[in-house]
Amino acid sequence: MSTKSYLMGIDVGSTNIKSAIFDLNGNEIAVVAKRLLPSQPFPGWVERDMDTMWEYTVEVVRGSIKQSKVDPSKIQGVAVSGQGDGLYFIDKEGRPVRKGILSIDFRATSILKEWEAQGKCDELYPIMLQKPHTGAPVTLLAWLKRNEPGNYNKIRWVIFCKDYINYKLTGVVSTDESDATATLTDPRTRRYEPKILEILDIEECKEKLPPIIPSWELCGRVTKQAAELTGLKEGTPVASGLHDVDATGLGSGCMDHGQLLIILGTWEINQIVLDRVVVDPKRICMTRVHGVPGRWFLLNASPAAATNLNWFIDQLGYEEKLKAEGEGVSAHAYADRVVEGIPVGSEGVIYHPFLYGQTGNAYARAGFYGITGRHTRHHLLRAVYEGVAYSTYLQVRQLEEVVKIKEVRIAGGGAKSKIWTKILSDVMDKPIKVPEGSELGAKGVALTAGICAGIFKDHRSALEAFTSVAYEQVPSEEDAKKYGKLYQLFEKTIKYSEPMWEEFGRS
Repeated sequence: MSTKSYLMGIDVGSTNIKSAIFDLNGNEIAVVAKRLLPSQPFPGWVERDMDTMWEYTVEVVRGSIKQSKVDPSKIQGVAVSGQGDGLYFIDKEGRPVRKGILSIDFRATSILKEWEAQGKCDELYPIMLQKPHTGAPVTLLAWLKRNEPGNYNKIRWVIFCKDYINYKLTGVVSTDESDATATLTDPRTRRYEPKILEILDIEECKEKLPPIIPSWELCGRVTKQAAELTGLKEGTPVASGLHDVDATGLGSGCMDHGQLLIILGTWEINQIVLDRVVVDPKRICMTRVHGVPGRWFLLNASPAAATNLNWFIDQLGYEEKLKAEGEGVSAHAYADRVVEGIPVGSEGVIYHPFLYGQTGNAYARAGFYGITGRHTRHHLLRAVYEGVAYSTYLQVRQLEEVVKIKEVRIAGGGAKSKIWTKILSDVMDKPIKVPEGSELGAKGVALTAGICAGIFKDHRSALEAFTSVAYEQVPSEEDAKKYGKLYQLFEKTIKYSEPMWEEFGRS
C-alpha cells in the first residue's frame, strides 16, 4: 500500500497527551508527547483543566507534524482516544463549566456506599451490565447535583475526555459508543437507557447527553480556527474516536471472540473480545461495548499493576538507578537484567502487589512474605514482577470462568519488558503475543480514522493492514509447573492476610 498518505491518532491519557502519525501500513512516522499531571485540590479529588488539555493537544499535534515533515494535506484523517469514565462538562456556549474529573477520582465514595445500601447497584447491573464505581459518570453527576448545584445547572452537555478535543477540532458535540457505555447505556442496544438516570435521581441529565456517533464514522471536520492552531489542514475528517482502552485493543489487533488483551500499565486492565453479549453471573466483571460493530468486551481491572515496579525503583532501587545512569539505560531496563539473574520463584519470596488496594478490597495491603537472611534486594525485585503476574492471573481467571480464552496479547508499559512478559506467560501457562508498536492507543484510533476517510473498507481490512505481532512468548513447561505451585501459595497468603488488612486500614 502506498505510504504517501497518512493518518493521525491523538491519545489523551491520564498523565500524557500524545500525537502520532502513521503511514497506511501502521508504521509510526512521528510521536510527540507532553505530560499533563492532574490536580488534586482535596483528598480524593483528581481533576484536569480542560483548556490546558486542549492547549497541550495543540502543541503535540503541531509537534508531530513538524517532526514527521509530512505535508498536512497528506493526513487523510484524524481521530482521538481519551481516558475513559470520569466526566467533562460544557455550557451552552461550549465553555468548560468546571475542571474535568478523572476516573480515578473518588470524591463520590459516600454516594456509592449509599446506593449499595439501597440496593441500587444491584438494580442497575441487569440494565448496564456493570456496577457504578466512584469515578463513573453517573456517580459524579449525582455528586455534582448535591454538592455543586450551580455548576450542575450550567451543564448543557455531559461529555468525555476525547469528546472535548473533538469539539475543539470540529465544533461538533458528540460522543461514541465505547465512552457512552460507561454507565450511561444498555450495552445490548448501544443506546442511552433513561431508566439508569431515573433510578439514580439524575433524570434531568437525559437532555444533556450528546448524540452517539460510532467511533469509525465522521464526527466533523477540522475547522479553520483549529487548523490555524494545530497545523492540520482545514476540512480534514475527524472520526468519532474511542475510549482509550478500546483504542489499545484495536491497536493490538484484537477484534475476534475470545481474544484477551492484558494492558499492564498504571492499572492492569484485562478485556476479552465478545461476538455476543455475555454477562458475568457473579457480577464481578463488566460488559462494555467494543468500538467494532457486533463486538463487546468482558473486562475487569486492578490497581495492582506496573506502579509496583515504579514504587520499588523509587524507594528501594538506588542501585538500579545509579548503575542504569552509568550505563546510559533506564532504571527499568536495568531492573529487567537483574530479574533475569534470579531463579523462578525468587527463592521462596512472595509479594502482594496491593500498594493501592485490590479490586473489591480497598483495605488490601502490599507485603513481602518468606524473606530470610539469605535473600537480597534482587530477590525482592523479582518477587515484585512475579507478584504482579500472580495478581494478573487472579483477574484473568475471573474472566476465564465466563468466557474461554483463545489467544492472549499484552500492551502497556509492562509489555516493553520481555522478562515480565515471560514471567506472565509462565504463570498463566499460555503463549502471549506482543503487538508491534509503542503507541497502540494512538494506532488503534488512527485506524478508525482510516475507515472514516474511506482508506479501509472495514475493521478487518484495517487491522490486517495496520497491525502486526512483534513476537510471541511461549511458556516454559518446567517454569509453568513451578509457578502453578507458587500461585497457590500466593492465593493462600492472601486468604490469611485479609483479616489483618482491615485492621491495618483502621489503624
